Amino acid sequence: MKGSTGKISVLPFLAMALVPLVAAGAGLRPLSTDRPDITESPYTVDAGHFQFETEIANWARDGSERGYSLGELNSKVGLDSANDLQLVLPFYAHVHDGGEGFGDMEVRLKHNFWGNDEGSTALAIMPFIKLPTANGGLGNGEYEGGIIVPFGFDGPCDWSFGVQGEADLAADDDGVYHVDFLTSATSSHPISENAGFFLELVSILGTDSSEDWEAYFNIGMTWAFAPMCQLDGGIRTGLTQASADLIPFVGASTKF
Repeated sequence: MKGSTGKISVLPFLAMALVPLVAAGAGLRPLSTDRPDITESPYTVDAGHFQFETEIANWARDGSERGYSLGELNSKVGLDSANDLQLVLPFYAHVHDGGEGFGDMEVRLKHNFWGNDEGSTALAIMPFIKLPTANGGLGNGEYEGGIIVPFGFDGPCDWSFGVQGEADLAADDDGVYHVDFLTSATSSHPISENAGFFLELVSILGTDSSEDWEAYFNIGMTWAFAPMCQLDGGIRTGLTQASADLIPFVGASTKF
């Protein structure tokens, strides 16, 4: 792989800025995003429409180590009433050992079994593959993939809940593959007509004996400044020694 040029792409920011804010939500299902929490949404993008979700910036602290990323963009297109295709583009990251540049891309296909248009529950499945496109020592140079199963349901008093199970086929430093398991649970509640907050617990456990258990407590807020446009921000806090200590982040999403 060639090293990074050090330039930061403006594509994810242009994608967000150029979308019309007026009448964007006409005839569409409510905006449901896979961010800002780790738990994915079980809902898909409307057929023939596009959705962009970007982590504008995050900063990570793990002991004495520091890192950050800018402009990770998840681009989605609705294929039909139950399926969407997603391309995740990590435009720029910088890690503590000096590695920086474009990261590994992901291609994902989400299928909604039920709940897209009605009901108090929703279930989906989302297989994905990671492509070894990273620059500057950011990736391991291996193809990886997995399957994500998110389930969402409405609770009492305007609470919404989601749970997720995920199994990933990951490669270690020697190119030997093993399975990692991610489980998560999230809850959210509105605090005004256009704003809300979420609380989340995440667990990551690998079958590789050299890996330690990671766990996170995440909290954040969302603000819908237009029917199909949302800003978000929050903090991911590590609960175990193997977890990153602290990851504050800000992001934005839109659909049209």
